[in-house]
Amino acid sequence: MSDNQSWNSSGSDEDLETAESGVGQPVGIAEYSGILSKWTNYIHGWQDRWVVLKNNTLSYYKSQDEREFGCRGSLCLSKAVITPLEFDECRLDISVNDSVWYLRAIDSEHRHQWINSIELHRAESGYGSESSLRRHGSMVSLTSATSGYSTTSTSSFKGHSLREKLAEMETFRDILCRQVDTLQKYFDGCADAVSKDELQRDTSSFCLKLMFQTSILTNIPLLLSIPVSEP
Repeated sequence: MSDNQSWNSSGSDEDLETAESGVGQPVGIAEYSGILSKWTNYIHGWQDRWVVLKNNTLSYYKSQDEREFGCRGSLCLSKAVITPLEFDECRLDISVNDSVWYLRAIDSEHRHQWINSIELHRAESGYGSESSLRRHGSMVSLTSATSGYSTTSTSSFKGHSLREKLAEMETFRDILCRQVDTLQKYFDGCADAVSKDELQRDTSSFCLKLMFQTSILTNIPLLLSIPVSEP
């Protein structure tokens, strides 16, 4: 197991194997934690974060030393969708409704360990299912995913830099698409507000014109009764 992740409490690799087999499984799953790269923004890009998996909740901190200051964000995994990307063997996306975490592990084996741990926590909480693990929109089982990781881990790393660039481009595309959707909703709301304002302005202008015309018609007799001054 990598130095960048750990099983806390009484957890260990043996405990993980015991939990997987279902023989002598302890009450509750041990906390799982370690370093994952998390996409932050266009300026800072990928940043290492200390991620903790506990009680079916995924939380992250800026570093392990800052846990005492509280987490910077958390996701309840009950309805989370986990997406391991095929074109980037290190990346996994975790989404809950509109909230999406873009994460990257050290390698494919590290990613598999995290996905396996998440699925164990979900199963322990009663929410584990194959529908929570997706690959490019298609549902895959944990078994098929495991075989995929084994194949990937033994394959050549030729063109790894290109895959990383493609993975970053895909991340940019996903984020841009979400921002475009957000902006479109904002502009639609603005358009509705502008339409309402224009309607109010048109109505007010019409009322003013009507009042002006009524005033003129009302005062025509008075205007006609005023004699024209002689030169």
